[in-house]
This record gives sequence, C-alpha cells and structure tokens, in this order.
Amino acid sequence: MKLSDQKKATWEKNLRDGGLIGPMDTIQEHTKGDLWDPGQIPGDFIFTTEKFVYISGGLIGKISFSIPYNKITDLRLCNIGFIPFLPTGIKVTYTNENGKSEKKKCSVMKRKQWLAYLQEKCGISSN
Repeated sequence: MKLSDQKKATWEKNLRDGGLIGPMDTIQEHTKGDLWDPGQIPGDFIFTTEKFVYISGGLIGKISFSIPYNKITDLRLCNIGFIPFLPTGIKVTYTNENGKSEKKKCSVMKRKQWLAYLQEKCGISSN
C-alpha cells in the first residue's frame, strides 16, 4: 500500500462520513484501477478489514460502493474493454442489500494478486 498514515486517516474519515465503512473498519490495502459500468471509470479500490470499496476519481459522475466481504458470492478473472480483450479484469458477484445478485467489473494491474487477496478475505477458494 502506498498511502501515507495521514492519507490513510483522511480516507478512513471520508469513508466513514460517507457511510461506506463502519466506525471500527480500517484500510488494509489500496490500489488504483477502473470500474467498467458500462464504460471505463477510473478510481481507487480500497480493501478494509470488513469491505471491498470503490471510489471514482473522475469528474463525470461520482460513483462509489462498498461490499461486505461476506456478501461476495463469486470472484472470477475476466477481460475488460468495449470489445473485451484486455486481461485486467476481476468480476465481483455479490448479494446487494435487497437480496439480489449484482456484478461489478473491476480492472486492476496485478489482477491475480488482487483476486487472491479478495478470495482470502471472502473465504472463496480459487476455481
């Protein structure tokens, strides 16, 4: 993680104030990447003790989400792009607050490392 202690504290305060993490949740890891929904939206992926969080960094429409690890039901490698050929994706399937299944396509460098990290946090074995 390349966040300084000061930056980490600022992010944690902002995430708590935004309702994305709980009062005792702390940032463990961080990486930059893109959410594909349906186009490419650059931002930050944050791995806390309890949740997988995304905050967009773009100027066009702020997007954010937080998914408790225990709500993630499937993790798979996928390709990304308007014509999906870039091998940088992780498809995260989870159960939302209404009990419906949703999917997020996340694009990160070193995706196998981040997939393994998420699998460990969620208790999902590799396929």
